[in-house]
Amino acid sequence: MSTTTARVFDLPALPPVLPAFARAALSASRKVRSPVEIPQWTVRVASLGFDRRHVAAYNALCGFDRADRIAMTYPQVLATPLYLNLMTRPGFPLPLMGLVHVRNRIESRRELAIDENFDVSVGLGASREVRAGLELDLIVSFNELDGDVIWQATMTLLRRGVKSGSEASARPAAPLAAVSESGIAQYLTIRAPEDIGRRYARISQDFNPIHLHAASAKLFGFKRAIAHGLWTKARVLAELSPRLAQAPRRFDIQFRQPLLLPGRATLRYTQNAGGIDCSLVEANGGKVHLAGTLR
Repeated sequence: MSTTTARVFDLPALPPVLPAFARAALSASRKVRSPVEIPQWTVRVASLGFDRRHVAAYNALCGFDRADRIAMTYPQVLATPLYLNLMTRPGFPLPLMGLVHVRNRIESRRELAIDENFDVSVGLGASREVRAGLELDLIVSFNELDGDVIWQATMTLLRRGVKSGSEASARPAAPLAAVSESGIAQYLTIRAPEDIGRRYARISQDFNPIHLHAASAKLFGFKRAIAHGLWTKARVLAELSPRLAQAPRRFDIQFRQPLLLPGRATLRYTQNAGGIDCSLVEANGGKVHLAGTLR
C-alpha cells in the first residue's frame, strides 16, 4: 500500500491531450524501478457536460443506432484527457508506453442524459502484483453535481516485469470470462477497417501510435496497427445492448489478444435471464480478442 499523501488536482476544464502525449513520449525510455509505489492521486473537473456533435460522431463510429443517446461506454472516452493528465504528471512511476489495458469494468446506476452535467474524476486505485508484473486500477467516476456516483469505470492496466514490493498485494490474474454453455450460442461479424484506429483517435483523443498506422505499430512489436480495445468494446455493446429488455447496468470485459487492422472477428454470445455472455474471436475461430458479460 502506498504511504504517500493523497492529493486531489482540481482542473477548470478538460486539459489538452497533446502536452500529455509529449510527456508520455519523453518518459518512454525511463527505467522503471522495483518496487513501484503508486501515488494516491485524483484529478477532477466540476460540472462537465456533453457535446451533442461529439456524442453523435462517437455513436456513428461505434455503431449505436441513436445519435443523441449516451452509450454506456462513452463517458470513459470523454475522460481520456483526465487520465492522460494524471499518469503523465511528474512523480508518476510508470511510463504510459508499455502499459497494457487488460480488463475494463463499467457500472452505471442509470442512463446518463445528454443534457446533464456531472462532476468527473479519475483516480489511481488499487495495485497488485500478478505473475506477469504489476496491475494498476484506474477509476473513472461521473457523479451527480455534489452528489453520488452515477457511472464508474475501472480500467486495469498491466506493466510487465515490475513488482510492487508488497506480498499482500499479490494475487492471481482474474480468469478469462467465457461464454456460458447454457443456451444457444449466436454469432455476429465485427469488421474493423484499416483506418478505424485513426478515426477513433480523432474522437477519443487517444493517439497511441499502436492504433494509427502499421509503420508506427511495428515500432512497438506489432505486425500491423491494432484496434483500440475501447472501440472494440463499444462495437460489441452496440450489437448486444438492443437484445436486452432494458439498458444494461454492468459491462465487464477482459482483453486478450489484439485485433489487427484491417480485421474481421466473430462475436459469439449466449443470452440468459441474467444478461449476455460474449466473446470476440478470430474469424477462423482461433485467438480470443476479448470476453465478458453484459448485465
